[in-house]
Amino acid sequence: MGLALGIPVANAQIVSSIESPAQVSIIGLGMGAAPDYMGSASGKRGAVPVFRYQYYDGTYVLLLGTQASFNLSSDENWRFGPMVNYRFGRGSSVEDPVVKRMVGVNGAAETGVFLAYSTTLDQAKTSQIDLSGDIAGGNNGAVANLRMTYRLQLSQANRINIGVGTTLANDKWMQTYFGIANASDIALYPSLAGRPFNAGSGVKGVNISLGLTQALSKHWLMSFGFRYEKLLNAAKDSPITSERGKSNQWMNAVVLSYVF
Repeated sequence: MGLALGIPVANAQIVSSIESPAQVSIIGLGMGAAPDYMGSASGKRGAVPVFRYQYYDGTYVLLLGTQASFNLSSDENWRFGPMVNYRFGRGSSVEDPVVKRMVGVNGAAETGVFLAYSTTLDQAKTSQIDLSGDIAGGNNGAVANLRMTYRLQLSQANRINIGVGTTLANDKWMQTYFGIANASDIALYPSLAGRPFNAGSGVKGVNISLGLTQALSKHWLMSFGFRYEKLLNAAKDSPITSERGKSNQWMNAVVLSYVF
C-alpha cells in the first residue's frame, strides 16, 4: 500500500500516488503534508483517511483521501469503473500574502472514470507492473492522470512501490488554478504589466513517488510515502508559481491501517 494525502487544499494533486492492498478490506488513518495550494512554496498538514471494502467477486469500493472509486471488474488483471474526487479550492486561508488576496477558487467535485492493468513479472509474483489512467471533470475543468508503478515484495512483511506519472489538463482547469485574468489579480503582479496570464491546456507536470509498507501484525499495516512533482509549462510559468511559489512540489505521509 502506498499513501493517500488527504490535505484539504492539495490532496487532489497527489491522488495518483494513492495505493491500497489488493484483495483485502482495510480502514486506516494517518497524517500527511503537501503544498498549501498548487504551486505553493509552503505546506500544510492534514488527516489521511483510507477505506476499502473488497467484495468476493473481486470488485471493490475504495476511498482514498477525498477520492472515491468503484471497481466494476472481476478480472485478475484489469480494473475499471467510475470515480469522484472533491478538489478543495484556494482562498484567503493560504499563507502567501499576495495569493491570499486573489479572487478565490471554489472547491469542486470532479467525476470521471479510471482504467488500470496489472501484470506480474515473475512466477513467484513478487514483482508487478501497473499501468493506470483516469480522467475527471467538474465546474473548474477537466484533468487526467497517467501512471506506471513498479511493486516489489521485499519480504513477507515488507512491500515497496515506485511510480512515475504525468498530469494533463484542459484550458479551463489550467486557467482556474494557474491563470490570472481578473483585473484586481493582475494588479497584484507588476511583472504582468497589466496583461492577463492565460494558462493553456497541456501537461501540468510530471511526478515520482515512493511508498513502503510494513506489516506490524496479521491485521495492522504501517505505510510511509513520499512524492515529488515538477510543474511544467503554464503551471510552472504562472506568476502564482514562478513569483510566489515553487515548481518543485513535495508531499509525504504516514498511515496506520487495519485489515479486516
